[in-house]
Amino acid sequence: MAKHALEALAGVGDSDQPLPDNMTIEPYRPVFNSTVRTVVYVLSLIAGIVGLGFTIFGDAAVGSYVSTAAAMLAAGFGVAYNPVREGLQ
Repeated sequence: MAKHALEALAGVGDSDQPLPDNMTIEPYRPVFNSTVRTVVYVLSLIAGIVGLGFTIFGDAAVGSYVSTAAAMLAAGFGVAYNPVREGLQ
């Protein structure tokens, strides 16, 4: 019975369906150039490590605040480490 269920689910995907004529796929274009994203990524990484140090060796509340602020800053700039993404210049 489980094999039959898996076979039934195998054909359910919609990834092979064509897009409507009025819908086009545009390539991803980041808002900030690669230099700005790299600087923000490195600064956020350093701030995250400093926050971890505060959390472990100092005041945990300060460390958590610094780490969260670093993550929110990186997310706000659209910085993400994604080695799978290709073709971003």
